[in-house]
Amino acid sequence: MVPKPPTNRRRFYPATTPHAGAAFLSSVANLGIPTGLMTRASVKIVASIGAALALAGCESGLRSIDRATTEKLRESAEAMGGGAIYPEVDATRYESGSYFPDFPENVDRPPTANPPADDLSFTPIPQAQEDADSIAQRFRKMAEGDPNAKLFTFDDAVAYSIEHADEYLTAEEAYLIIAIRLLIEEHRWTPLPANVTSLNFANDGTNGRFNNALSIVNDLGVAQRLPFGGEVSASFVVAATQQLDNYLANTDTQSADIVLEAAIPLLRGFGDVALEPLIQQRRNLVYAAREFEQFRRDFFFDLANDYLGLVLQLQGIANGERQVERSAAVEERTKALVESGRTEPFQADLATQNTLFALDRLTTQREAYRLSVDRFKARLGMPVDTPIEIEPTRFNLPVPMIDPEKALDLAFRYRLDLQTWRDLVDDFSRKVDVARNNLLGDLDLLLANNLPTDPTQAQSGLDFTPGDNEFSASLVFSMPLDRVTEDLQLRQAQILLEQSKRQYFQRRDDAAVQVRQAARGIETSQFSLVIQEKNVQAAMNRQAAIDAAPDRATARDRTEAVDQLRRAQDSLDNARKNLQVAILRYLNTTGQMRISPNGRLVPPKGMDVGEEMGPGIIDTSP
Repeated sequence: MVPKPPTNRRRFYPATTPHAGAAFLSSVANLGIPTGLMTRASVKIVASIGAALALAGCESGLRSIDRATTEKLRESAEAMGGGAIYPEVDATRYESGSYFPDFPENVDRPPTANPPADDLSFTPIPQAQEDADSIAQRFRKMAEGDPNAKLFTFDDAVAYSIEHADEYLTAEEAYLIIAIRLLIEEHRWTPLPANVTSLNFANDGTNGRFNNALSIVNDLGVAQRLPFGGEVSASFVVAATQQLDNYLANTDTQSADIVLEAAIPLLRGFGDVALEPLIQQRRNLVYAAREFEQFRRDFFFDLANDYLGLVLQLQGIANGERQVERSAAVEERTKALVESGRTEPFQADLATQNTLFALDRLTTQREAYRLSVDRFKARLGMPVDTPIEIEPTRFNLPVPMIDPEKALDLAFRYRLDLQTWRDLVDDFSRKVDVARNNLLGDLDLLLANNLPTDPTQAQSGLDFTPGDNEFSASLVFSMPLDRVTEDLQLRQAQILLEQSKRQYFQRRDDAAVQVRQAARGIETSQFSLVIQEKNVQAAMNRQAAIDAAPDRATARDRTEAVDQLRRAQDSLDNARKNLQVAILRYLNTTGQMRISPNGRLVPPKGMDVGEEMGPGIIDTSP
């Protein structure tokens, strides 16, 4: 296993923010109320409320948010079933940010490195030194590889990509973002505390003198949205005014109020439509769970395809090396025949030319392989300068018996993307209902109750007087005189619903085409494999016939036989690779592919999981 690259990430621990209870205690303490105006009992009540709010807020901060997000992801993955997994929030991956950032002076003008041509240098190789031998020597040195390279299997590739691949991390974060959006929406449906403290200074000139007063109002409240529409709220308001000079009589005041309010819609916004934002976010999390699981399957298929492509290139290089050896042998034999006078001199040149062509093709193959390995490492999130050696292991998955009708039925039932497109039709149908509800008029029931302290006392502390309680109730109706915008939104929602239906059926048709193509791909690959096996056998028979009677074959015959054998071997290797890819594509296209948490294929019932299937691809855990 290739070791993980070192990271420079710091661990950030988010600072806790002030709680509503702490802010309330602080604001009460700074009201400027004389100590004697607040009884011991009232102080205990305020302290108890503040302490309770402070304890309730101890779990606030990003760490509790991360735990809540992970729990949402766990619930969504377990609800989907099928061994679906979920990512966990890694707080060390993200920047902590700053409350008061100090940006660089030229933050609005990022520098650009683009020097003129005169500042650049170019050192050419002397033409006399750049001959074919020196170039070939450099290529041979590059082909030797790094002696410190570690053997890299497909299992290593999958495990490494799960930890470091950019596209895998991006898919995880997309899943996380949907869970965070759900938490944001759910938070809006919980009791929301708020504490607002206002400080006002006023002066009023009287006969050349000024009446200076300082007033402080602290409003501590909580609001709760109702599941059928509307909102209820409760607030505790403390107001105090203190004179700052003695020119007029002392008119310091202090009072408190407990205010209860409710606003309930009876027409527009009433009923299940009020919960639509919450419903949609919860459904979005289900869609995100499906999308992430489908991504893992697609990602596994893509990695397998890329890895088998690298193995195929390695096999092509091996075939090319054997071709160079055979071509060199043909060249040497032909030169011997020319020297003995048994063949024309141009035959030696023909054999030499074929050897040079073979060497050039081999060099091109090696360079293409190195480029493919670098791209593969980049996709895995591995530094491209990390030396690895790809293990040339082929998969040997068994060929499934395919019933086209059953394959279509499996795809329509189990493909996660089709399930999401089907459910999106329901989403747009609900949006039509919400748009229809918006056409109604507004009929709201407004309730309010105010429990004040004793109004006869200038400084009443927390001495509430139920006899001065004020209650009001009202019905407010607004006629739907202008609903042009809402009418347009309804028509838009109806059109989007019809589009979603067509898109769903289009996706089903596309899935049917993909399933049929995948099934035919297996049959085509099997047929090609049989053909190429016969092709290799024919090429080997031709080579054996030439070796048995070398004097009857020309240089052209021998070089063509070598070329045909290499082509046949390359085609056979490619056919084997295409068959394995076609089997994986069929499993994925029909919704039967399952990937374990460690990134291995979980075989469906009936699939043989013997050792011959290839290491690192099948999950054999119970």
